[in-house]
Amino acid sequence: MNDIPVGLMMTLAQNEQAMHRFSILSPKERCQIVAQASQAGSRQEMQAIVQSLT
Repeated sequence: MNDIPVGLMMTLAQNEQAMHRFSILSPKERCQIVAQASQAGSRQEMQAIVQSLT
């Protein structure tokens, strides 16, 4: 889980609430979000993944 996609990190940085929620997820939940983000094909998809955290 050390390989958080740059796009996910950047999008989380723009949404403080989502970043906080991501930080308190269990390791398994974080891995699921990272896996989803790795499959995101567009900026809109990445934003939707981050929005799902709020």
